[in-house]
Amino acid sequence: MLRVGLVPAEVCPPVTGAEVDAAVDEAVAWFERGIDQAGRYTYGYDRGTGQVATAYNDARHAGVTMSLYQVAIEHDPSVLELADRGLAFMVERVVPAGGGMAWSVYPSSDLPLGANSLLLAGLALRREATGDPEHDDLMRGVGRFLLGQQLDDGNMLAYWSDGAPVPGVTGKFATGEAAWALTLLDRAFPGEGWEEAALPTIDYLNERRDRDEGRISRLPDHWAAYALSELDAVHRTEARIGYALQLAGYFGIRLRFESQRRGDGLNLALRWFPGPPAGVGTAGEGIGALWRLSGEDERLADLRGTIEDRLVCTAGFMVERQVGTPEATGYPDPDLVRGAWFYRGYTQMDDQQHVISALLAAAAVLDAREGGR
Repeated sequence: MLRVGLVPAEVCPPVTGAEVDAAVDEAVAWFERGIDQAGRYTYGYDRGTGQVATAYNDARHAGVTMSLYQVAIEHDPSVLELADRGLAFMVERVVPAGGGMAWSVYPSSDLPLGANSLLLAGLALRREATGDPEHDDLMRGVGRFLLGQQLDDGNMLAYWSDGAPVPGVTGKFATGEAAWALTLLDRAFPGEGWEEAALPTIDYLNERRDRDEGRISRLPDHWAAYALSELDAVHRTEARIGYALQLAGYFGIRLRFESQRRGDGLNLALRWFPGPPAGVGTAGEGIGALWRLSGEDERLADLRGTIEDRLVCTAGFMVERQVGTPEATGYPDPDLVRGAWFYRGYTQMDDQQHVISALLAAAAVLDAREGGR
C-alpha cells in the first residue's frame, strides 16, 4: 500500500548511448527547422492549437546557443554552423555598456545580466570547440560588463539601464549564470583573474543568496553547479564542496521524484503529470556538472556511482518522452513537434535546451559504461 499509495516505484526505462545520441540529434534538428533568417529560434509551440508563440526572450536565446556549442564539443562538430547563426543574432546587437560590452534582443531594452552571461558562456565554448580567437575582445568586454554588475558582497544586479546598473533588482538564476561565465572566461584566458573575480559570487550563492531572496530552502541552481565544476583545485574549499554536495542532493531528489511520474491513473493524482522538460533538464545538467566534478575531487567520489545511475535513469525516461516521427504526423505542424519535449501540449525553446545538456552528460556516462562505443 505504501508503494502504490505514497511512494510510487522509480521507473528507469533501459537506454543506450546510441539512443541518447539520436535524441540529441532530433532535438538539435528541431532548432534547425525553426531558426529564421535573422538567427532567431522558434520560441514556443502549442501542438494542440498549432499556434507558434510570438514572444521572445534573450536569456533563452543565449542559452540555446550555448547548449548547441556544448553539442559541437561533446557530440557533433557540424552543429557549429547552426550555433554560429544564433550567435550572430546576438553579436549584431552588442553595444558598449558598463565599461564593457552587452546585448539585448530589443535595442531599447535594459541590458540583462543573464543573457550576457550565457552569451559569454557560449563564446567561451565556441572558442574551446574551434580555437578561433575572433571573439576574444568581445569575450573580455562582456566579462567587464558582468563585473560592473557585481556588488561588494558578490551579488549581481540583473540589469543595466540609462548608464548604470539598476539598483536593487536581482535575477533568480542570473547570478549563477554570471559566476559560471566568469569561470569559463578564466579557462580561456588563464592568469587574468576572472575566476578569482567569480569566487565572491559563488560564495554569495552558497552563503547568502537564498536568505536575501526570502527562500526557506536551497535554490537548486544548475548554473552554480556548472561554476563549481570549473573551479581550479586550489579554489575548491570545504565550503564550496559542501555547496556542491547540497546541490547534488537537491538535483537527485528532483530526478528521483520525476522518475516516479507516469501521468495516468492513481499515479496522476499522487505525482501529477511528468514535469516541464526544462525543469527536468536543469536538474539533469546540474547533476551532470557535479558528476564531472566528482571525477576530479575525491570529496565527491563516493557519490559518483549514484550520480551516474541518476543520469542514466533520467536519460531513459526523457528519451522515452521525446516525440517521435509517427506521433508528430498527427499534428498541424509535424516539424515543430518532432524531436521536442512537451508539457501538457506546449513546448518552448528552453525545454529542448536543458534536456539536450542533460543528455550530453548522460551520454558521457553511457560511453564509459559501454566501453567507448
